[in-house]
Formats: sequence, C-alpha cells, structure tokens
Amino acid sequence: MQTHHVSLLSGDIEKNKLFYMQILGLRFIKNSINQANAHMRHIYYGDFMGTPGTVVTFFVHPKLDRPRVDGRMFFSGLHFGIPAGTMPYWQQRLETAGRPVTIDDRHLLHTEDLEAIPVVLKEVERAVFDWHTNFMSDIPAEKQITGVLGAELHVPDVAATANFFETMFHDYGVFVKGNVINLDHEQAIYLQATAADTPDSKFGAGSTDHYALAVASSVDLDYLWERAKTLSWQRELYVDRGYFNSIYLIEPAGNRVEVATLNPGVTLDESIQDLGTTFAIPPRFEASRQNLLQWYAERGVHFDDVQPYTGTGKPDDAPVTPVHAERGHTRND
Repeated sequence: MQTHHVSLLSGDIEKNKLFYMQILGLRFIKNSINQANAHMRHIYYGDFMGTPGTVVTFFVHPKLDRPRVDGRMFFSGLHFGIPAGTMPYWQQRLETAGRPVTIDDRHLLHTEDLEAIPVVLKEVERAVFDWHTNFMSDIPAEKQITGVLGAELHVPDVAATANFFETMFHDYGVFVKGNVINLDHEQAIYLQATAADTPDSKFGAGSTDHYALAVASSVDLDYLWERAKTLSWQRELYVDRGYFNSIYLIEPAGNRVEVATLNPGVTLDESIQDLGTTFAIPPRFEASRQNLLQWYAERGVHFDDVQPYTGTGKPDDAPVTPVHAERGHTRND
C-alpha cells in the first residue's frame, strides 16, 4: 500500500507556491476548492502528471494564517524522496533559498517550508523519468523530487494507533515494526508518543488535515469501509471526490486517515499540458461554477496562477525528431 497524497493547511498562498513550486520544483497541478467549503481554495502539487504518491495538497485561506498548536495528536511534516547522490545539490539549493538545513546521522536532510512545516529529504535509488519529469522546473530531471515518502504521526497511545493501521490494512501489505508503519518501498509513517496530558492540537498554518493511502479501485474502498465497521473503527465519510473516490477513517487518537482510489485522476478535467491552469472543480460542482468564479473574482482570485505547458516533453524542449524505419517509413519518435 502506497501513499496517495497528503493534505495540509496554508494561510498564505504566495509563500506556499514559492516553496513548493520554485524551491522544491513540484508542478502546480490543480487549482480547485475545498469540497466541504467551496469558498476555501484547494491547490495541488505533484510530478508533471499529478501521479498519486507524488501529490501534496493545501487548503488555503487567510483565516488559517495563524500559529498552529501541535499538541496531543497530529500528523507532522512531509518526507520526500530525492535521487541517490543529490543530497549536496539539495543542501545548496535550500540554503541559497534561505531555508534552514541540517543533515542527521541517518543521512536525512531536514528543512522547513515558509510556514514552518518540517520537510525531510531522503535519498532513494530511483529518479523521475519521461512525463513524470517537471519540464517547467529549473531543477534537472536527474535531481528532481521522486515523490512522497511519509510523515510523522504523534499520538498518546502508539500501540493503539499501530493496531489500527495493522488490522485495517494488513491485507494490503502494511505492517508495523517498532514505531514505524511500513508502507510500500521506502514509504513509512513514523509514530511518536506524546504525553497523555498534552494540550489538544489546534489547526493553523502548516497543520496536516489528513494522510491518504492509495488503493486500486472502489472495490477496495467497499471492502475497507465494511472492514472498519466490523473492527469498530470510527468511520467518517465515503465520498466521490471527482478525481478519486475516498473513505475517511479516524484512527484512535483522532487523526484523519483517507483511503483514495488511483482513478480517474487529476486529468479528469484538464489535459496533462493544462494541469493547474483552470478553475478545476469536480462534476458535482459544475452547476455552481459561474457563481463561484464571481465570488472569487470579487476577492481578486482569478485562478490564473500558472500557464499551460507548451513544450515538447523533451529535456530543454528539444524537438521531436523523425525516426526512419528500415523500409524508409518515417514516424515520430
């Protein structure tokens, strides 16, 4: 079982875009709304195609521009993969951008975004390729972030939360060893114990709303939804998000865990070239499009944050060259 996406909160969209687009080099892939509150923006970043497992999203609103309280229970931070051997590049890039950088004895790079979200970079034995490459970034393809690797989860009863993940998802390969919830490949959620008398957490800039795991289809969601009922875990919502179907569960400490399908994906309403360039809303909101556009326009938001990609899908926008077959036929490569 892999990560699908992580959704957090931001109070400042310009700071947010600066860090995730300009510094980390992710692509802005969706310009949407919070489906529970259409007057709050919801923006997505990811690889060039918006592949599940590379995506981080933010609910953005000025009222969230307040200090968060990381208290008794909360997800913390974002862990990303970077290609093996690129740690010096990333250290220099982040320091040049004015971000704090430390590298620990496990060779993990620690920094933070402009709203004090902890960010960890870990070298992995892979790199982006083909259309996963963000051609709109100045970061060379061989050094680009490969995807989300995990986060920390702070809870007062580590054993109870570990039991939730293992009993809910063991059929999908999830297992707990020590304080680590192991997902596929290098992905993991790291459990940290908080004191039982720690004050409650309070959402603010940089808080994590939920962590989403991926499944292939709604058949899996049906199975897990019923499994949660059988095991008496708290079920919150089963919903069609347009870009995927989802269930939301509450783990024992009170943190929200989503499970989302891999399809239809973020190209449901935009081409790969146009990702992030339009006011993108799921089909069930289509009847409200003009009213929402007017509401946002009155507040200076026009959903024109980025421009479409017009390149060739080749490094440095190299031309697509003809390839001549043995019999003299010509085709595009």
